[in-house]
Amino acid sequence: MKRSFFCAAVLLCCLLIAAGFTGCGKNDKPQGTPVDISYLNKSETKLVKETHYLSGETIKEQIVEVLTLLSAAPENKELHATISNGVSVISYSFEGEQVTVSLNDKYKELSSAAEVLTRAAIVRSLTSIEGVSGVMLTINAEPLTDASGNAVGIMTADMFVDNAGTKVEETDTKVTLRLYFANEDGDGLIAVNRELSHNADVSNVSMEKLVLEQLISGPASDETYPTINPDTKVVSVTVKDGVCHINFDGTFETPINNVTTDVTIYSIVNSLSELSNVNKVQISIDGDSDNKFRDKYDFSTIFERNLSLVN
Repeated sequence: MKRSFFCAAVLLCCLLIAAGFTGCGKNDKPQGTPVDISYLNKSETKLVKETHYLSGETIKEQIVEVLTLLSAAPENKELHATISNGVSVISYSFEGEQVTVSLNDKYKELSSAAEVLTRAAIVRSLTSIEGVSGVMLTINAEPLTDASGNAVGIMTADMFVDNAGTKVEETDTKVTLRLYFANEDGDGLIAVNRELSHNADVSNVSMEKLVLEQLISGPASDETYPTINPDTKVVSVTVKDGVCHINFDGTFETPINNVTTDVTIYSIVNSLSELSNVNKVQISIDGDSDNKFRDKYDFSTIFERNLSLVN
């Protein structure tokens, strides 16, 4: 295990020590590095941000302070600790602007709504630290998975559909995706706008994964045709520096109907490129990016938007 991982007891001691340096008197001028900490309200229906000032000078010290604040009851009695309900931090690591936090098994017992908000709060709070761009959660060192059993992977603050402070049970937010499906001959693409209602299932995944899942589920009408085998699984999807890295399982290689290789590839690339944070796409199968897709495209290729196929 990497030296950056601490045993639970040592981490707890560090958290308690750090907690003694995060407060300041009411009449004192706030000192330290400001960060926004996201808490859950008492009914666990929304997130509320509060600004705290960190005393730590290094990123690792600030990570410990943020985890301390997330685990401690806030002064505002209308809120409660984000990491609560028996959930606790086992260990953490920091490498290459990414924080990995391991939580105990109690995390699996959270309700769907509470889990989404807790995850969003942890990610948003940690990425408030300058130098931290992504967060990965594990449960007892095992990767966190979504409802379909797929690894959630690295998360960023803007990956969640729900916004901090928005009530889950009252929201009527709509998410509109622009997806590219095949034409009848399978040699061209047709753009379709798909509107989804905001709910816990939508909030549970990143926008990139949501796009892929909607492509895999196929079109909603007879005017367009699927481009990806419906049994395909998304193993992981992450975005770094504008490049969306996708790892499919082996089913992705199985053609569907008469859809050409170009149409399959660019239905994915064009659909993802509609997102503001994605400019390019790289695809791998079962973690292998060295082979060719249907003997045509090297998976080492970084694909860019191609609208020449769009009817």
